[in-house]
Amino acid sequence: MGRWSWSNRNTVEECLSLDTTWLNRNGYFCGYRSGRLEWKNSYEEVMSSIRIVVSVDVQDSVENYVKLNYTVTDSFSGDKSNKDYKVFLDGTPCNYGGFRYWFICPLSVEGTSCNKKVAKLYLPPGGVYFGCRNCYNLTYRCQKEHDNRLDRLLKNPNAFKSKWNSDNPKDSHLALRAYMRYTDLI
Repeated sequence: MGRWSWSNRNTVEECLSLDTTWLNRNGYFCGYRSGRLEWKNSYEEVMSSIRIVVSVDVQDSVENYVKLNYTVTDSFSGDKSNKDYKVFLDGTPCNYGGFRYWFICPLSVEGTSCNKKVAKLYLPPGGVYFGCRNCYNLTYRCQKEHDNRLDRLLKNPNAFKSKWNSDNPKDSHLALRAYMRYTDLI
């Protein structure tokens, strides 16, 4: 377990995600196309699904969008609500032809619309709408598991010694973890 294992921040690995690269690779950015995306667990059982409609016109980039249609179940009350909304796309030309498409984040945080161009949108557990990583304050699992404080202690013997001899249990525990990493016990 790492430094941030106590953090209540969700990781991107815990979320459902929509990816422009995947959509492009599967031919969704060729005019008008609809389909259904599914997320499966390790037993290949469908855990979630979403219906999408992609409308892309290279000549008129104002009307490029992905329409999302899915149902969200409230974890407390069990009430279901249908979500049906558009996420607009922005296309940037590539050097050797074609376009790279980006989602325009549809969320607003504290009354300010995000409108950030992103390649992925996420729906965290308990979330209602797909949004970017910054709007949902998501982190990556590896960031929660790695502790930079241990690296700093291992590089500074004086700091290690002061933490090791500290009366504060948190400091001495940190020094013990640094020692265990140094001796490859972790």
